[in-house]
Amino acid sequence: MSATIPQVFRDTGLYPRRVDRTPLKQFQVLGERACATNLVRKVIDKNAQIMRTEALGWKHATPHMVAIPRDFLIVCVVRNAENWALSMHKRPWHADPALQRLTFSEFLRAPWRGIVDRPADFEEIHPEIAGRVEGLEMEFDRHPITGRAFQNLFELRRVKQAALVGMLNRDCNMLLVQAERVQADPEGFSAWFNDTFDLKLQGERIKGVKRRLGNRFNLSVDERGETPERLNNDDRAFMLSQLDLDLESALGYDYSPG
Repeated sequence: MSATIPQVFRDTGLYPRRVDRTPLKQFQVLGERACATNLVRKVIDKNAQIMRTEALGWKHATPHMVAIPRDFLIVCVVRNAENWALSMHKRPWHADPALQRLTFSEFLRAPWRGIVDRPADFEEIHPEIAGRVEGLEMEFDRHPITGRAFQNLFELRRVKQAALVGMLNRDCNMLLVQAERVQADPEGFSAWFNDTFDLKLQGERIKGVKRRLGNRFNLSVDERGETPERLNNDDRAFMLSQLDLDLESALGYDYSPG
């Protein structure tokens, strides 16, 4: 495990940390695709007097910022692996079209390959290479140390999730939050967030989120396998064989039958 996760997170799905009492001015959400990162971002942006930014780099990559200001808050979002895998197949953002054509079972087991299919989504593309990267492989979706492709969807999860939780080892303001905690009660989370981080309400009342970015996803292929409602026994066994179950447990996720 890359960092020690406090027991309170397993119990509540929330772990806030302040390194000092410097008033917070900016925040950025980090987390893998299909982990409700955009919901969390919108809930905070609509209801807290704090500026949203993407200054630390692409939110779905392993953390790779140059530095973290003392008045900055990093919000790290995680999600149950089973629901996450289903959502990744349903809306495979930036996945190679060859992956998008696969059935769900094939999708889980195939080597992962990301594509720069929407250059506007990547603010880090330098002007000197802009215009020459669209359609190329996305290096953020390779192993950040070895450089090799992830063997399957769950290896991508293991590595990126360990790197995300590793933010606990850095000297920075942060919030670790379960996606489910925000999905269940966005307004309640917003009130808790403002109170916990000493932030004023944006506007006169707490606002909900009606439009989700994920609903604007468009496939790159015409035909593909349907996303099931749940994992079958073989797919679930494969998932369990690939996950870091100690880390999943520390994050509050139990995949035992029933």
